[in-house]
Amino acid sequence: MSSRLARFSHRNGSTVDLPLLVPSFSSKGFGFVTERKGKKTRTFSETSDALDACRDLLAESLLVSAYDLHHGFFQRPERSFRGRSLILLDSGGYELNPDFDSSEPRTTETRDLPFEVADYHCVLEGLAAKHSDDPLLIANFDWGTRNQPYEDQIAAARKLFARYPQWSRSFILKPDSPGRSVVSVDNMAPFLSQLKQFDVVGLTEKELGKNLLDRLRRLARLRVELTRAGVEAPIHIWGGLDPIVTPLYFFAGADLFDGVSWLRYSYHEGLAVNREAYAVLASDIALRHDHAVALALAENLYALEGLTNSLRAFLLSGFRNFSVFDHQREVLEAAFQSMRAKIPELEELL
Repeated sequence: MSSRLARFSHRNGSTVDLPLLVPSFSSKGFGFVTERKGKKTRTFSETSDALDACRDLLAESLLVSAYDLHHGFFQRPERSFRGRSLILLDSGGYELNPDFDSSEPRTTETRDLPFEVADYHCVLEGLAAKHSDDPLLIANFDWGTRNQPYEDQIAAARKLFARYPQWSRSFILKPDSPGRSVVSVDNMAPFLSQLKQFDVVGLTEKELGKNLLDRLRRLARLRVELTRAGVEAPIHIWGGLDPIVTPLYFFAGADLFDGVSWLRYSYHEGLAVNREAYAVLASDIALRHDHAVALALAENLYALEGLTNSLRAFLLSGFRNFSVFDHQREVLEAAFQSMRAKIPELEELL
């Protein structure tokens, strides 16, 4: 049996099984709709409709951004908080960053609106007034600490989290100097033991490495070094949720994953395909676009739940039973064996 984590304990006493794939909702890269009522107008992200439509289909968790809550881009998002085991709150860095994740198309709409740490605190205070008992996992304001030394990143996170002791704490590591685009495990080494005060340690997919193999190597080394330092916090990879790549991050030591790819693509037999192909795969080329989108969203959520269960079954098998991955078992087994050959730290994780 692997020594990998199998459960996340929330500060309110509840627990969530790991690994966990979390559907994310964000306005970034999606269109906007303006509604008029009399003389008043409001602008909503089209993702707001997806959040509302999928509310009853969401299983354990979801992720929303404080940026979107602050700017009112979702209609009554708190309705989707009910019944969740874990609610992740991003601090807005994804929406503020002009770049997109590696798996995302770049022909999408963005809104360049301000969002500062003071705005983040306003969002958190509002949630504290209405949702203090909800199982929130809140992130530090990582957009404000990028390219700062790790001791400063930790100090800023500690200061923010101290104001909200009722919620679990997700600390997002950032590159620690100007000009550096990826996280440095070497530079972080002297401060690893200080991460015990956080419940989750996170990294964005792009800042984990310059290519997939580099990311997997850095991730495995970080997990090994954290364990040696006595830090048992799960590792969260922010961004992606690609059904092929996510299992590789899990093999390399990550436990928690989120992304918006499930909103952009259709999942089919363990692969992410473009939406135009969905009607063909659904054997109905006359399927209306809005119907195709609604069906794809529902099927994608089921696919994420299925992949979550497959990863958990693979963990219980001691990283041996690849048959749990069904359609892509041969591809994932080959990738896993290649990782074992190229990443020495992996053996310490299995």
